[in-house]
Amino acid sequence: MLRRILHLDIDAFLASVEQLRDPVLIGKPVAVGTGVVASRSYEAKARGVQTAMPLHEALRRCPELIVRAGDSRLAERYRQAVAEVMRRFSPVVEVCSLDDFYADLTGVPLRVEQALAGSTRSEAEQTLAGLCRELRAQVRAETGLSVAQGLGSTRTVARLATTRAKPGGICEVAAGGELEFLAGFAVEQVPGIGPKTAAILHQVGVRTVRELWALDRELLRQSFGTRGDELWRRCRGLDDAPVEATPTLRSISRETSFEPRHDAGSQQRDFLRAMLSYLLDRAASELRQQRLSTRTVQVRLGHVDGVQQQRARSLPSAVERTDVLMGVASALLDELLLRRVLVRLVGVTLTSLVAEAPVQGRLFDDGGAARKRLFAAVDAVRQRHGFGAVVVGASAELLGQLPRGPHGFQLRTPSLTK
Repeated sequence: MLRRILHLDIDAFLASVEQLRDPVLIGKPVAVGTGVVASRSYEAKARGVQTAMPLHEALRRCPELIVRAGDSRLAERYRQAVAEVMRRFSPVVEVCSLDDFYADLTGVPLRVEQALAGSTRSEAEQTLAGLCRELRAQVRAETGLSVAQGLGSTRTVARLATTRAKPGGICEVAAGGELEFLAGFAVEQVPGIGPKTAAILHQVGVRTVRELWALDRELLRQSFGTRGDELWRRCRGLDDAPVEATPTLRSISRETSFEPRHDAGSQQRDFLRAMLSYLLDRAASELRQQRLSTRTVQVRLGHVDGVQQQRARSLPSAVERTDVLMGVASALLDELLLRRVLVRLVGVTLTSLVAEAPVQGRLFDDGGAARKRLFAAVDAVRQRHGFGAVVVGASAELLGQLPRGPHGFQLRTPSLTK
């Protein structure tokens, strides 16, 4: 069966997130970073701004450049949304980095068969470009992001095809056309060839994939070890490395640090409880979005003297309701707030995750169904208007204390670890 690997890259990801966050930035040169450029819009690229470039150099080249620090919390939400769209097209989706993904479309029965339905072409002539257009449209409709896509018989071919598709396009390499497609690429563009390897190849006059073909396989193996054999296969479109589905979530964590107030006697209980409530609310919202429930809640504190404390508690059964989880988290916080040392970090982790399952109904007890419907309604409002559209429970204490936007409170050091 002909392998069909899809590689997807989000165009100018972090800069695009900032433009979606603040539409005034659309069409303007934007860079995201705090010392060097982590991401730049295509408007900034056209003015000479490159990723990994020091910001002072970027501003010298483009004085009108708008620099933003970025929002990792918001970027993670967008990345998860793109991955979720991709999983509707293939059960095997690999999240590789912040902004690129692989999907194995080989033999995916429903989507691929529908895309190829009625085709009288040979296997080598069949195309999945229509499928990619549908995926691209869904990503755009649900996130506002632009994506570039590459299709090929191997991961290497698909990834390099994406470079030809940027920005926002689709490049499909037909079966049998791998060698012709790969020939003109510079060796440093091939995945697995870093600056040091490229420098060695340049020293012997090898600058393109076509020139790399002239090197003997054994010579590459002796020069670069097992990686040399891998490069020999990659540059010929023969690598068979599989796409490996990114493992399902094992935990959901939310934490942040802040400048503590100097009222060690009270330990800022109201503020800490409000912060914990907000972090727990975000974690529980993600839990429901992933159609999961949790059996264990863990709360952790970091003190200004470097001491870290944590407590965890398991529940009799898995739940996804914010109010139930907050009751447990609040009790754990009280157990931790015994030291008379200022707190500078609060975090919460939900573990022992289980998938949603049907629950037996009760005749005279709705089993919390009304509360479940309430949180489902809250999630729907946030999905449409942003997380900050609704403030739940003790989180209301943060109003007026922290800046707040459509995507929630702006934390000093947001962290969305998994």
